[in-house]
Amino acid sequence: MYDIIIIGAGPAGLTAAIYARRAEKRVLIIEKESFGGQMTLSPKIENYPGFLQMSGNDFADKLIEQVLEQGVTV
Repeated sequence: MYDIIIIGAGPAGLTAAIYARRAEKRVLIIEKESFGGQMTLSPKIENYPGFLQMSGNDFADKLIEQVLEQGVTV
């Protein structure tokens, strides 16, 4: 049983999952394709706080790692 089910694992869905887990909710993410959404196709993301630049794929990997570490079911 889950408190929150998130459909889509783009940046918004992954961020929502992180905050929901911080609020001690049981969270499930459902994604039909790849985690990270459209940003995985971006060769360069700039001006994100804490990072000068990185690829969209690297950014998605960091978000997914944090989501899994928080205990979210995917």
